[in-house]
Amino acid sequence: RWLFNLPEKLFTKLPLVKILYSSVRDLINAFAGEKRSFNKPVLVTFLEGGAGGAGGAGGAKTIGFITREDLKFLGLSGHVAVYLPQSYNFAGNLFVVPTERVQPLDADSSEVMAFVVSGGISGGTA
Repeated sequence: RWLFNLPEKLFTKLPLVKILYSSVRDLINAFAGEKRSFNKPVLVTFLEGGAGGAGGAGGAKTIGFITREDLKFLGLSGHVAVYLPQSYNFAGNLFVVPTERVQPLDADSSEVMAFVVSGGISGGTA
């Protein structure tokens, strides 16, 4: 057990490596760990347009996952952190979005992730 813990102890002591290692570790835990973070799929409206408004058919929207609902520590009350995974890639972007522009999706989070990462080809049932 000591041998398996040694690399983690080393990685968490080196300044630059610590940041990268802990970020990657947290991302992996978010997908498969006990504290899964990608379990709140949402539809985010970035540009409103047409007759639909924020929740309707008009405007530019994207699918993501709420990763943090309280951003008061950043001085951003009324905002949430939404992670937007990229298609065909294991990367993504984090957006800070006003709460009123986020609509929860009534869908299984793993199917939503498969849908987004595959560029809309996988996930969901026909």
